[in-house]
Amino acid sequence: MLIKHRAFSLVEVLVFTTILSIFFIGAISVVTVSIRNMKFNENKIIALHYAKQLENWLRVEKRIDWGGNQCSGNCCNTTCNFTERITQDGSSTLFCFNQSPISDWPSASLLGCNDNYSLESRFLREVKFTSSLIGGFIAQVDVVITVSWLELGKVQKVTTNAVFSTLE
Repeated sequence: MLIKHRAFSLVEVLVFTTILSIFFIGAISVVTVSIRNMKFNENKIIALHYAKQLENWLRVEKRIDWGGNQCSGNCCNTTCNFTERITQDGSSTLFCFNQSPISDWPSASLLGCNDNYSLESRFLREVKFTSSLIGGFIAQVDVVITVSWLELGKVQKVTTNAVFSTLE
């Protein structure tokens, strides 16, 4: 008596294995992209927090002592008001605020943070002030806060804009 065993052929096993492998590779790709997007969004939220933290600190500094006059020479060797400090290097001044919490003004720099990602070891926070004179008096200051970080070899940025004026 001949007993017939029903078994899968090699081709059927290979087709099944291929389909299963494609499914798992697709699932892993979706998970990888989701995790990458989640990490980007996490960094973006933290960067936005740092930008708003600096904006709020600057608003308080502005309210404490607006001043209104422009810096001439070494006006900030001892004390200076808000508008003198932000015009140290002319009408467009760059500052690197890479400490948190913010305790004091850093030195003005033409290079800003100079690619120094030292805020929480992965962020760079700088602010650019542009002032406009009206009759020798600074009436308005445009503020651009940029928080940057490196992600997958590319620089990512969050930028916030604010306008400070005497009428606030």
